[in-house]
Amino acid sequence: MQSGTLAQSLKRQVSITFALVIREMTTRYGSKFGGYMWAILDPVLTITILTLVFSALARVPALGRSFTLFFASGYAAFYLYRSMSDQICSSVEANRALLNYPIVRPYDTIIARVILQTATLFVINIVIFGFLYITVPIQRIDLGPIFLAAAVALPLGAGVGISNIVWFHFSSVYKSIWGVVNRPAFIVSGVFYLPETLPPPFRDLIMWNPLVHIVGLFRRGIYPNYKASYVDLSYVGGLAIFSVVFGLCLVWLFDGKLREPK
Repeated sequence: MQSGTLAQSLKRQVSITFALVIREMTTRYGSKFGGYMWAILDPVLTITILTLVFSALARVPALGRSFTLFFASGYAAFYLYRSMSDQICSSVEANRALLNYPIVRPYDTIIARVILQTATLFVINIVIFGFLYITVPIQRIDLGPIFLAAAVALPLGAGVGISNIVWFHFSSVYKSIWGVVNRPAFIVSGVFYLPETLPPPFRDLIMWNPLVHIVGLFRRGIYPNYKASYVDLSYVGGLAIFSVVFGLCLVWLFDGKLREPK
């Protein structure tokens, strides 16, 4: 009897999640000119601009010979975290009308966006690095560190985004402050330089940024000779797990409040 009830609950959960994923795909990409193309153009244009600017300032990048590959390896890792965080923090607000139905919970909107964003980022990276593999000399791509970096970056971004669902709901001031504080994140995450080249104490300070570790781990998979010995997987992995658990607890605690309009 209980197993039958559990099976029915799981079936209903899968149906709700699938319906929300389809709705997200339609509203986010289906109504825009170019659809999914814009999701790919965002990181591609950023990498292109970085390549043009820095190749005009220096002869060789910090690693390898290709500016495009160096910036792609850094920005792709950073983008895994940032895009996941940005999409998740607006998941409940974007689906608020659906929360009037008791069967739909804030958790459902979060799960749907995590699934859709993970799939979207997977396709984006396949397209970018597939193109680079053909056009840029690459010694070898080691998928182990790359998948490991993604396995940390995505939960970390999701966890931060889930917490911000609650903080953004209660305080527009915090939302504005968060936007300002996060602007330098791109600069202090090692996207366009190697953290080990910084002088102390800046090198030690920047290691507190978990994105530095994620970018370094991702680059291990692109550059076989790059050790990135500063990467502390237990530190960044622990932060990712904590952020997800903390964020889910906040959503559970304020479930009723999140269903109310601001």
